[in-house]
Amino acid sequence: MKTFRADFLVAALVILCSVVMLLALTVAISGTHLTGPKATLTIDLPSAVGLDKQAEVRYAGAAVGRIRSVRPLTDEERVKVSPECAIRVVADIHHSLPELRIGTTASITADTILGEKYLNLEPGPVTNPGLAPGTILYARRSASLDEVMTAGKTLLDKANELIAKNQDAINKVVADLKVVLDNFKVISTYGKTFMGTVARKPWRLIFGGPVPRLPTEDKIISSDKPVPAPVPTD
Repeated sequence: MKTFRADFLVAALVILCSVVMLLALTVAISGTHLTGPKATLTIDLPSAVGLDKQAEVRYAGAAVGRIRSVRPLTDEERVKVSPECAIRVVADIHHSLPELRIGTTASITADTILGEKYLNLEPGPVTNPGLAPGTILYARRSASLDEVMTAGKTLLDKANELIAKNQDAINKVVADLKVVLDNFKVISTYGKTFMGTVARKPWRLIFGGPVPRLPTEDKIISSDKPVPAPVPTD
């Protein structure tokens, strides 16, 4: 009987510990805070694309809280308070912050392209006066990935159009560049051959001696060798 009671107590203790650990893990993953927020901020944004409820709030990159709610602004609010914004975000701040000053702005950002987006508070100049309690912060508009891709495609289309309009001029420049490179290849080949000959027997400059016949320019241009000309080894 005592053994049965001991086993029952052990099993109950294991279950209780598992439940506690599960609750702690759930709280940690969800970002829920067991204590109330130290402050609440209201931020109006032009768009909240990619920003989820419970997204992280950071101050100059440091985590300070989480978003409590995200809702559209009414037409009256947009006209009277935030004409350039469409979304209002309420954020709970759970860590102590320096005094927010005039010039403090917010932006939706992410550490990587595919990373989770968060709301980052960018502090205003330290010489500015502090914000009055209840002041609404405003977020700068940030381009989404779709907008960046669209802008890139537009730029590429314009570049292709410009190339098509100036194709003849581009072809002429390429042809001229090829002539210059061919001439440079011939000159460098002759120079390498001369230096190779002199370096082996410098007295050839004074007393002369047999020298290899240099190939024609056409052979040099059509060759894929680094030095398409013979260098004497005698």
